[in-house]
Amino acid sequence: MKWIAVPRMLRLPLLKVFVIVVGAVLSVCLIGPNVYDVYGVSVRAAVVPALDGRTVLEIPPVGSLSAATHAGPLELRLTVTGVRPEEIGGAALTSEGQSEFLNQIENGTQRPLVHFLLRQILIGGGGAALLYWLVFRPPARRVLLPGLVGVLFTGLVLGTALQTYSRDAFREPEYHGVIAAAPRVLHLAGEFFDKIQDFQDKTHLVVRNMQMLYGQMDRLDLLDKPGDRKVLVVADIHNNFVALEFISSLVHHFEVDMVLDAGDLTDFGSPVETHLLTQIADWGIPYVFAPGNHDSPEIMEFMRGLPNVRVLDGGMIEVANLRLLGSPDPWAYGETVVVDNPEEEAERLQAQADELRTMMELKETPPDIIMVHNPIVGRQFLGDVPLVITGHTHSMDIATDDGSTLVNPGSAGAAGFRGLQSNAEVPYSAIILHYAGTENQLLAADIIKYQALSGSFTVERRLLADPLPDNHWL
Repeated sequence: MKWIAVPRMLRLPLLKVFVIVVGAVLSVCLIGPNVYDVYGVSVRAAVVPALDGRTVLEIPPVGSLSAATHAGPLELRLTVTGVRPEEIGGAALTSEGQSEFLNQIENGTQRPLVHFLLRQILIGGGGAALLYWLVFRPPARRVLLPGLVGVLFTGLVLGTALQTYSRDAFREPEYHGVIAAAPRVLHLAGEFFDKIQDFQDKTHLVVRNMQMLYGQMDRLDLLDKPGDRKVLVVADIHNNFVALEFISSLVHHFEVDMVLDAGDLTDFGSPVETHLLTQIADWGIPYVFAPGNHDSPEIMEFMRGLPNVRVLDGGMIEVANLRLLGSPDPWAYGETVVVDNPEEEAERLQAQADELRTMMELKETPPDIIMVHNPIVGRQFLGDVPLVITGHTHSMDIATDDGSTLVNPGSAGAAGFRGLQSNAEVPYSAIILHYAGTENQLLAADIIKYQALSGSFTVERRLLADPLPDNHWL
């Protein structure tokens, strides 16, 4: 390769320009990033050199999205560093509140944007002057011109990007990580919010009807005796706020003593999803949670902070005179909710089962209940414990095998957004288990299914004890 010779008289001026540009770029990259708060969301903004003008929005831990938004050799990188749901407010989750919330964000970003641009320009000028002084050691008064050139250079690059910036580029962004599912979710969002008010209206009506029906069942004096306990079993809420209203109604109207949740409270395991979960503390009864593959360490930590919640983490606990053993799904600790390699999946699930069996063997008294998210793990304990509770499949199941009862309550959240994709409606479902006195004998299961679109529901009582204990009769 033949190099182009640079005339001697131009070498020093070109070197000075190079030093000024490098100083401006380095200072902007190293010192320029800054964190801004906009309506409950903390965002770290930074610019870095790039071959093409792009904006990258990083949302840890779910991934990032990017788009070619502007001209110029720089990349604007925005990283979400924190979310405070209490400042966002519940209105942002409704179709009416979304438009107003987005307008507020747009208006609220103008001042931080101006501050960010001015900050980069001044830092670029200062960095250019500093590096020029370090390399050439001129008198202090002679670094003013290099600093001014650095300001002009930084302002020109940023001004070009701002002048050519197109927000419409994000209509078709590139997705990376778990957030790659976003196009499908966003496609469903419009349909979901159109239906949600109808869901809520029908939920109130259906729960009132269920209360009346359950009252009639109580008058028949089928099972419940003084000292008996009722345990509500749910799973796969998937961040559905109608599901939490559904569960809350069951808790209060049916006077259950405890809630057992077999996992997948959330969809992405993100902190913003905890906004809906605070009401669990208001129910005033124990809530035992076995995290699922859609949950995360952040969700576990939040749940541990609620006064009535116990998170199963591999140890045995006792609640309402029942001994429970369980642990989080292996994927609750990862960045993805599934693994494409079947061998790795089988290995990790087997490791979870082995750890639980080791813990069980260390205890003199075995647990009354094993609760895990994945049925592949739960089924390994049939014959070893009276009751195994799982979730994950979104399909209700009650079966007896080798002296054990297997319970999967289906999805209390109607499979979340995935439920809207199904050709057949996924019902909101839950199970109420009846225990006899202090004997911990499982008597029966009330199977509750709610079809939100049609407003219909079914309640079925299935007897599990044969024969029934004394003082319990049909």
